Amino acid sequence: MIRFQLSKVINFSKSIICIGALSLLTPTVFAQSGSDLPRSTVEAISINGAQRTQIESFIEAWTARAKGDNPADTRKALEALTKPLQERGVSVAFRQAYATAISPLMNSLDADDSIGSSLSSLRIAGDLGTPTAATRIKSGLDSDDLGVLIFATSRAGQLFSTTKRHGPAMTPNDAIGVINAIRTRGIDSAAEPELIRASIRALSIAASLPSSDMGDARSLAIVALSDIVGPRLRSLSISDDPSFELSLSIDASAASTASISDISSQTTPEAVKAAVGLGGDVISISLRRVLGKTIEPTSERDLTIRATRAGETLLYFALQKHAELSNAANGNIRQTNFADQLESGDDKAFRNAASLFLGPGSFVVTEFDFADERFLR
Repeated sequence: MIRFQLSKVINFSKSIICIGALSLLTPTVFAQSGSDLPRSTVEAISINGAQRTQIESFIEAWTARAKGDNPADTRKALEALTKPLQERGVSVAFRQAYATAISPLMNSLDADDSIGSSLSSLRIAGDLGTPTAATRIKSGLDSDDLGVLIFATSRAGQLFSTTKRHGPAMTPNDAIGVINAIRTRGIDSAAEPELIRASIRALSIAASLPSSDMGDARSLAIVALSDIVGPRLRSLSISDDPSFELSLSIDASAASTASISDISSQTTPEAVKAAVGLGGDVISISLRRVLGKTIEPTSERDLTIRATRAGETLLYFALQKHAELSNAANGNIRQTNFADQLESGDDKAFRNAASLFLGPGSFVVTEFDFADERFLR
């Protein structure tokens, strides 16, 4: 197990304290000096000069407290400054104008180069969902401080949520840049568990971005999920405790399945192959443990069963999508019952069926040009 250096622990603790202060934000009635912006401005399709002045005055009223040393004032200011961006019906035009007006404050926070100011800037960026916000979050994903890095990853998830909920104020390339940055940190074999979990959560949201507005971003998120989780599954020996990796695989498989099965969006062939590989990797863990006689007793298999079911469901929908993209008949694609076999304790039936499905020379291996021993070795 990787151990933190003392300085890293101290910095992480400071970051967590700051994150906690930023997370405990609840709606309040604001002081007159920073009263709410009118809904007519927040929902405006285009922002006129008077509305732009309203936005600038509103931000200015909270700027001093946002940059101050009093944690309570900072928390209240950040709550006020992000509240308009969370309103129902907030427009893209408003978010773009707001991003321009709040940039000086965010620049000042970034220049302060402290953990608290970095987290404050990242908090605002996630709710903006604009190109400059994406750039700031990518910068946060380069941080050497674990707490900042994890918070930046979570705000990347909020960036994607903002885009889904309120419409795109950034380009597909902006989203793709953030997805790639998350992937880069997540595939590091030395990455901390907290960071990996945050990466899976953020990418799971990215995998649901609409294709109509964000192009192939959702497909790249599926690939990134596979790239982060798959190698960790494959690196396990039959005697290792797979609990952490299986829990990751459940979330990654569920997000990928939901993305691929969404008929309103498109999935690239590369994402389909990645999903097939991930589904096979999940099942492979149970198969190798059955073959090695290290799988837990039937009564203790809850996590193994849930992961296997998530993996085979992903495989089913990914194979269906592959047939669709290839203009091939999908009548021969059947839902497997691997999880049911493990649940009932019929390990022999599972071993035989899964080996045939994923072993060397199988359709899954040959059709997608996987290495013969990827799933069964």
